Amino acid sequence: MPPSPFTPDFDATVDKALDRWHIPGVSFSVVHGEDTWSKGYGYAQLRPESKPISPQNTLFYAASTTKAQLCAAWAIYIASDANKAKPANQQISFATPLANIIREDFVLADPIRTVQVTIEDAVSHRTGLPRHELSYGYADKKTVRGLVRNLRNLPFHNELRTEFEYCNTPFVAASHALETVTGKSLADYLREVLWEPLGMGRTYGGYGEAAGAVQKASSGAAALVLAKGYTWTKLPSDPDESQGHFEEEDSMDFPEVSGAGWVISTADDYAKWMRCWLHLPSTSGNTSASPLTADMIKELWKPRSIVPQSDHDSAPFDGIMTYGLGWFVCTYKGRMVYWHPGGLTGAGSLVVLVPDIQWGVTFFTNGDNGGGKLKGLAVELLDRALGVPGSERTGMERTDDAVLKLYEDMSGGYEKARAERFEAVQSTKAKKVEFTLPIEQYAGTYRNRAYGPLTFTATGSTSPVSLLCNISDRTWVRVMRLEHVNAQYWFATMSGKYSPLKSGAKAEVRLGVDGTVEAIGVAMETSLPDELFWFEKEKQKEKKEEGV
Repeated sequence: MPPSPFTPDFDATVDKALDRWHIPGVSFSVVHGEDTWSKGYGYAQLRPESKPISPQNTLFYAASTTKAQLCAAWAIYIASDANKAKPANQQISFATPLANIIREDFVLADPIRTVQVTIEDAVSHRTGLPRHELSYGYADKKTVRGLVRNLRNLPFHNELRTEFEYCNTPFVAASHALETVTGKSLADYLREVLWEPLGMGRTYGGYGEAAGAVQKASSGAAALVLAKGYTWTKLPSDPDESQGHFEEEDSMDFPEVSGAGWVISTADDYAKWMRCWLHLPSTSGNTSASPLTADMIKELWKPRSIVPQSDHDSAPFDGIMTYGLGWFVCTYKGRMVYWHPGGLTGAGSLVVLVPDIQWGVTFFTNGDNGGGKLKGLAVELLDRALGVPGSERTGMERTDDAVLKLYEDMSGGYEKARAERFEAVQSTKAKKVEFTLPIEQYAGTYRNRAYGPLTFTATGSTSPVSLLCNISDRTWVRVMRLEHVNAQYWFATMSGKYSPLKSGAKAEVRLGVDGTVEAIGVAMETSLPDELFWFEKEKQKEKKEEGV
């Protein structure tokens, strides 16, 4: 067997990267031809006692690398006897409109686009829908069907099939459609057609399944640990970033995300997943053929959308980047590369495949945006597999520089948005108009058809005043603070529960004819910075005085 890629000098590189990016741990698996290696670094949890990472037994959120599993499952169903046995006009392909399958649930804001969007469109990020990520995870939007039915309330950003625009919700719609045609839950179908054939015995459909498995295997050599997620309280671009500290994030239980990113797995199981795509012999003892044929893989890797060149995620890959079905497609040093990152609050992942050399790497981390921050480590392993001399291995450095630049741009974007919003009132000619009512009268619960309820509390009666909303009932927990600018105009700052990364948006308050606060409008979707979503204030019910 060739020597392991996890050499002492690579180990030192990993330790340095974990320290540099403030990430508790990472779990790797590498496949190369007939051989497979895996190794864990750092800790799966820091408190109350530290637990080291095991690539066999430590579970991580696979996040958006789930998308490739959903697309592979669709390819298997499309080629199945059950589908081919249908009349020709009822057989499903990637070109089948989703509305043909989930007609009552899949309704978009545009009736024409409703009947046009296909499975292929949904899983290649070309529907024209932006992320709208605060529109789901609450009440009936905590289910796959509820999330899909809410799409009718969400505006588009681009025309159909014209622009690559990363969006999770169409993948959820594709998940719902697959469950509909198979009559099985997505987890059960993935287990039947992928996980069991590949011997992926420690891969689960969501937090509920994974937590149950952890409880069942709670002791001994087979004990499972679900890695805790952590966020560092300073940005990599902050001058005092070393002064931050780790905050433990809540475990994410989000069944509504489904095939867009809810799989939980181990690095060892993902080695089997990679071997399947590279058509390498199984290492699980299962002698059955790969569930994915060469034709399926060719179809899934075929480019559908061109990814904008400004995308920081492209570094250090070469040339034009495209997106297939659940995979980014590009080149690196003259070879085709198929890859996908994943990110959740306090977690990250990455899969990279290079078929020309029968090579692949997966890593899972329990640090916020760890899939991006540690991407350079995967590139370093690839450079080594390609035999690039040490002095010429610049991929990791280029990747790290791109990550730092991304944080600088995001931080600068917030500061720019805030400065622009307040610029007019900073002028000596500006007329300063205070808000009309006592700040307490702006507090209360407001509701929008697409984005649900927001409850604001007043945080001060004198300048500076603001309204605070803890959006804790959504898939992506956020804290929103409205700061008064002038007259009815406000500025909305949004951030994670612990994340120091902020985004800014326009906001306005509308008073009714009766002189009370009627609604608050906030630009909830960053790609639609001028589109306010109006949240109507819920009227308090008058209490009847009881007689004595």
